Amino acid sequence: MKPKPRRVAARDNPDLWSDTEEMTLEEAAALLFPSGLYTASTLRTCYRQKKLEVTLVARKLTTTKKAVREMLEAARKPARSRP
Repeated sequence: MKPKPRRVAARDNPDLWSDTEEMTLEEAAALLFPSGLYTASTLRTCYRQKKLEVTLVARKLTTTKKAVREMLEAARKPARSRP
């Protein structure tokens, strides 16, 4: 298992981060999905598929808790009803 990014190790509770605070995709994955369900690679794929809002500065991708939450809400599918 990879070590936590430095900023996440210092503040490992997602409640300590504001919804609009920029974080790298690695930080977002480690902070919001500590079990490893989604990784930085997963988030990068979502960005390429235009499902995740990111900021690109100096070739570095960053995102926010709000953007990840919106991506997950948009991906949610309603339960199928049985005939």
